[in-house]
Amino acid sequence: MGKIISCNNQKGGSGKTATSVNIAKGLADEGFKTLLVDLDLQGNTSSKFREDFEEIDGIVEAIQGKADIEKVIYGTDFENLYIMPSKLEWLDCLEEMAREDYLMEEQEKTNTSVMRIRKLLDPIKDEYDVIILDNNPSYKTILKNCVYAADLIIVPVNIDRNAIKGVDYTIRYISKVIKEAEEDIKPGFMILITKTTRTKVSRECVELIRRSFPGIVFDTTIANQIAPAEKQTFYDDYFMIDNPETRVGKDYKSLVLEIRKEMEL
Repeated sequence: MGKIISCNNQKGGSGKTATSVNIAKGLADEGFKTLLVDLDLQGNTSSKFREDFEEIDGIVEAIQGKADIEKVIYGTDFENLYIMPSKLEWLDCLEEMAREDYLMEEQEKTNTSVMRIRKLLDPIKDEYDVIILDNNPSYKTILKNCVYAADLIIVPVNIDRNAIKGVDYTIRYISKVIKEAEEDIKPGFMILITKTTRTKVSRECVELIRRSFPGIVFDTTIANQIAPAEKQTFYDDYFMIDNPETRVGKDYKSLVLEIRKEMEL
């Protein structure tokens, strides 16, 4: 059965998309059939693989029941790597799910809205070795959906003064969802420290995060290198993980090995 990894942090700009894309590429390169699901209405992940992502069916049509899930999964230019795209209309779906979530909580009814992603992926889960969810930080309903669906939740966190506050909130909220879940769900979660530098301040921040969240922080940290990051943004055929001559490329390679060990892949 395929494993589902979700990248979540309620704080924007924490590196969820970069993490998702490079993990997906790394796992695909190692022979794992990998599906990347874009759950962000901006479609940044989708645009990396499909220029026409706004015009084709994707997660929106699948969630709305307008298209079978098999019809909204597309191959990419890379072996073993597949994409389910998003688009701006995903905002309408998110708002509908948030309203349903609110009403179910108010009426103390079984909350089916938090299981939409899980139910959507169940029919095709066995067809992939790994499914990776790249998320929108703005909607708690999506985070709840990911908690219900995922086997492992990765919480990327940047090195800055608000890092611990953002990751602490996300971890506490994930723990709350698990505790209050109406289903038996037991996702693991790990913190990934990103955008590190060789400065003393960066090293101190890394150590502080490790002390604050013992046992759930990846050994690997991801270096902050502007040139490779910009190149990945502007060139569709470039991935930071593919360049082992850079520190950030080596870091993502190391992260994939850690994930494989964590998930027994």
